[in-house]
Amino acid sequence: MDKMYFVFSDVHGCYFEMKELLKLWDRQNEKLIYLGDMVDRGYNSLGVIKTMMELKKQYGNQVVILKGNHDEMFTDWLFLDPFSRSMNYYNGLHETIKSFYQNDKMKFQKDTRKQRADYIKRNFPDVVQFIRDLPLYYETETSIFVHAGINLKNTQWKEEKQSLLWIRDEFFYSPIKSKKRIFFGHTPTQFLNKDKSNDIWVSKYGDKIGIDGGCVFGGQLNGVKINRDGEIKAIIKVPRKK
Repeated sequence: MDKMYFVFSDVHGCYFEMKELLKLWDRQNEKLIYLGDMVDRGYNSLGVIKTMMELKKQYGNQVVILKGNHDEMFTDWLFLDPFSRSMNYYNGLHETIKSFYQNDKMKFQKDTRKQRADYIKRNFPDVVQFIRDLPLYYETETSIFVHAGINLKNTQWKEEKQSLLWIRDEFFYSPIKSKKRIFFGHTPTQFLNKDKSNDIWVSKYGDKIGIDGGCVFGGQLNGVKINRDGEIKAIIKVPRKK
């Protein structure tokens, strides 16, 4: 059984902040768990994905990378028909795609929205497959790790993909207490904390822990070190670089 876990979430392309946070991961004694949303909005989504891929390749089962709703939105967009690609081109996606053209910025300007998807699928098939294959949750004897949360009313919550990727109020304001401690990202904690801070959020019963510090919005990247019982032993905060 793992001794400790190092958990973080919602990097959204904030590559340098992620690198700073990872310096504090104890590779010998901690399993790394990432709660999703590598891409969109930030300045270097591809750099984030490649780092995650390298860590997974190097450390295997010691690294757990979960899928976030933005990760899925990105790969879903790539496989839309050409017309739909153009119609569903959202703001955060633009920054993600741009990061794939770092070595050919002129081509990025020339390519249409339809062509950009084909360019990525053609040149980065391993990246696309890596994201598509990511799991939606990770569970231990004491804790559940997930991107958005779970439907606590459903005993078969593992099968409810929409909730795992998207759920908000129904999850964190639920009167149902979870038997296992749930660590999640997705919702920036400034919307959960009464003081509007970017620090981690702990629910009334202590059964839900929100860790998305809203780094890409000028907040911070939170890292949480927890033991095998789901107890928080350390919190790391990396502020967004100006």
